[in-house]
Amino acid sequence: MIIYRKEKIMSYVMSLNLTSIPKVPYLADNLADKKKQKQKEEQQQEQEEEQEQEEEQEQEQEQEQEEEQEQEQEQEQEEYPNPEEENPNPEEEKKKKKKKEKPEEDEIWVELYYRLFFGRYLFLGRALEKQPADQIMKSMIYLNQEDQTKDFMFFISCRGGGMLQGVAVYDVMQFVTGDVFTSGYGLNASMGAFLLHGGELGKRVLSINGRMMIHQPHMSPYDRRRHVESGSDAEFISRLRTYILNTYIERTRQDPELIESLLERDIFLNSEESKAVYLIDEIGVEGMGLDLKNLSLFYANHDNHLMGYSNHENGL
Repeated sequence: MIIYRKEKIMSYVMSLNLTSIPKVPYLADNLADKKKQKQKEEQQQEQEEEQEQEEEQEQEQEQEQEEEQEQEQEQEQEEYPNPEEENPNPEEEKKKKKKKEKPEEDEIWVELYYRLFFGRYLFLGRALEKQPADQIMKSMIYLNQEDQTKDFMFFISCRGGGMLQGVAVYDVMQFVTGDVFTSGYGLNASMGAFLLHGGELGKRVLSINGRMMIHQPHMSPYDRRRHVESGSDAEFISRLRTYILNTYIERTRQDPELIESLLERDIFLNSEESKAVYLIDEIGVEGMGLDLKNLSLFYANHDNHLMGYSNHENGL
């Protein structure tokens, strides 16, 4: 019976049309396709990454080549400068050089002024206004307090200036205890001539090509001060003119009428004429050097000046 049933089942199964049954896709095929797709995607990514790396390497190589070319060009320009392309921006190069040279130059100039100041060498090379007048007076008073036995050397090239400033500097020159050697060069006019003649008698020098111009004091026609009245101005000018006239007469020991005539108008005197009326005592550097041996001009006593210089630096 059992065998019969099995045969019956088998015959029934064989009689079925299996072709009409839809086929179910095999899972293994799907997995294989997915693997292939992943592999393709990975290969594409790898290729893209390789391309990016190659591009980066090419860019780096190009940059290196450009830098090498620039360095070679700079070396060639240094070795064989092209006159046409040399100094493309001369102003910038000058500024750079000035910046490099400025600190050294500043140090040199500071040391030079320092030595000249403590060597008692004073200079006036411009119009006598308030600022230079104050500097000269302060320097004279300070140095006189430091040592009242040493003399001063005052170099003057002044075309004029304020009357009040000129008289103030002259008064300080007479106040200090050391002798004031005055040496004029170029043109010394008006207050410049007054200061030049105001040095120590016998120690006033004018260069061979130097000139002096003296005249009576006057107010500037461009003075616009509203608080000054014409009457007080006239009285002040009269007193100042009398003071300057008496000073010239006293120091030159000339006839008052001669000095008055010289002050009436602008009179230009060369070195010989200036010496003839005793506005100066010597002409040229030779005459000045004979009287300045004790002053150690140009640091003849070098050790003494260096000692003084170091003492001032150390605050002694």
